[in-house]
Amino acid sequence: MRLNKLISVLINYELLGDLDLNKEIHDLTNDSRKLTENAAFIAIKGERFDGHSVIDQLMKENISLIVAEEFSSKQIEKALNKKITLVKVPSTYRAQAILSHQFFGQPSSQLPLVAVTGTNGKTTTTHLISQFLELLNHKTGVIGTLHYKIGERLLPAINTTPEAVSLQKYYKSMVEEGCSDIIIEASSHALSLGRLWYTDVDCAIFTNLTREHLDFHKTMDNYAYAKSLLFAQLGQSFHHQKPRLAIINQDDPYADVMSRATGAVVITYSMKDPQATVYVDELTTEASIQKFKLHYQARTYPVALSMIGAYNVMNYLAAFLCLVVYYGYSAEQIVDLTPRLKGITGRMQVIDKGQDYRVVIDFAHTPDALENVLSELKETSNGKLRVMFGHSGGNRDSAARPDLGDILFKWADHIVFTADNPRNEPIKKIVSEMVRDHQEVPYDLIEDRKKAIHHLVNHAEANDTLLFAGKGGEAYQVIGDDYIPYDEVAIVEEELENKWKR
Repeated sequence: MRLNKLISVLINYELLGDLDLNKEIHDLTNDSRKLTENAAFIAIKGERFDGHSVIDQLMKENISLIVAEEFSSKQIEKALNKKITLVKVPSTYRAQAILSHQFFGQPSSQLPLVAVTGTNGKTTTTHLISQFLELLNHKTGVIGTLHYKIGERLLPAINTTPEAVSLQKYYKSMVEEGCSDIIIEASSHALSLGRLWYTDVDCAIFTNLTREHLDFHKTMDNYAYAKSLLFAQLGQSFHHQKPRLAIINQDDPYADVMSRATGAVVITYSMKDPQATVYVDELTTEASIQKFKLHYQARTYPVALSMIGAYNVMNYLAAFLCLVVYYGYSAEQIVDLTPRLKGITGRMQVIDKGQDYRVVIDFAHTPDALENVLSELKETSNGKLRVMFGHSGGNRDSAARPDLGDILFKWADHIVFTADNPRNEPIKKIVSEMVRDHQEVPYDLIEDRKKAIHHLVNHAEANDTLLFAGKGGEAYQVIGDDYIPYDEVAIVEEELENKWKR
């Protein structure tokens, strides 16, 4: 792309250095380690690294354009001699969003894009929508916690929602590889930091809001405001001959905050309010199947969902409305396809290797999610409920730990505390802040997570329920500053196979 076309979308900027705007820009990046010849570099002030600090070094390379918030007089002089164009902007965060949208061909405007936000349920809801669409012969792209999916290709996920340049590049790949739809998880960090600016969202979904990330947002009101930005971003124009759509969990206390943030069409789902757009009642659970009555447009549909957990019924309702109201498929089509849905890795995933007790792996790591999982499993357990848990918020929101401890000691019969993502915080300190003065049930501390799994599997008794909570399908552990590859499902399966082979 020619430089003049790239920067034509900017409004508030100053042009410095080499003023030849006909040069070709071959790539766009905000990572100095990924710089290629004749590329454009955007200097971002991050939490750990400021891209402005490498501008002098980059001027030694064959670079065409540098976008930054400040340049020294020496840098301006050097850029003129090296034929490097400099663009000075008030905010490189804002500039990178609009420039990457332009450079990669405005890819999110080319396909229908569904974005799901909320504390819990984002991953399950996005994957349910993707599964339904694939069963209906769509080719989907997915951005989220488990992985980034481009058609049949799966790529490791670094963040739930990547920064703007990477995100637009993924969208472009989805367009080029023939995807028909994009479904993304929209994290509160991404919304607050502008990673989703110039992502053209057609359908936004709100699952719920409970305590998390208050180390970043400070208050629940700030956290709710961050989530509401997704709905404010919808706008009011038609796209792909359809109005923009907001799908909101009517049962959540923050539902009204999301509704008031948008001028788009709002529809709701509920397990409490019969006046919601779609409503569920008569929920029963048999083994790993949930059965319920779904009420939509004055008709009732019996549904059997092969996922446990009432909250997964809510995730299903969000996906149902997306497919029926936004995509226009009939309620009958979606209900008929429901038995073909597969469970989501690490989300209330039942592992059966022939053992005489129930084993469940779940991502629950917030107080609300943990209590939902534990109360549900306790109610349906014939033996003891044994739980492995380690707070994922090392060096982060430690104020949630007393609540997590209260919930564990309220519902579990035996607890094994271990490492989750401790980062640089001592595991014993993390656990002590959960345990405090609790002595109601026996508990162990085994810092190595693999050894903790081995311990729990080998101390289980017939008819017990084992819950491995916190990691789910997350592909790593953060220990110190290192991201260490990790697969909880594979480790639990191996432990069970080893034990039951004997």
